[in-house]
This record gives sequence, C-alpha cells and structure tokens, in this order.
Amino acid sequence: MRVLTVDDSRTILAMLHHTLSNAGFEVLQAEDGQKGLDVLATANVDVVITDINMPVMDGIEFIKKVRASGEH
Repeated sequence: MRVLTVDDSRTILAMLHHTLSNAGFEVLQAEDGQKGLDVLATANVDVVITDINMPVMDGIEFIKKVRASGEH
C-alpha cells in the first residue's frame, strides 16, 4: 500500500515516514498542498495524510482539489 504524507514540518514528515515504512507501507512525501498535487499527478496512492496549516496551498484547498479532480 502506498501512502502520501503532506506536511510542511520536516519533523512530522520524518516521524510519519519512519512509522509508516516500518509498518510496511511505501511512503511518498510532499511539503505543501501544491507539491502533494504534483505527486498525485505522477503516482498512484492508496491513502493521503495531510496537515491543514501549510504554506503555498493549505490542506483544505489540497483536499478540495483532490476531490474535484475525480481521479482519487
């Protein structure tokens, strides 16, 4: 299973990567919502974990765009 984590905190990204990869998940990461959309444009993921407060594009806008795309 492939998980995309989207968060502007390097600490949170590292913790999520460590925890999820040790549990057997393949982990992709992005530092903000726009980069998350970029990842989704090129990779299939099964689950997305996102922060809400981020620069460039916040988590709410990211979720709205993912849902509106109809692809995920």
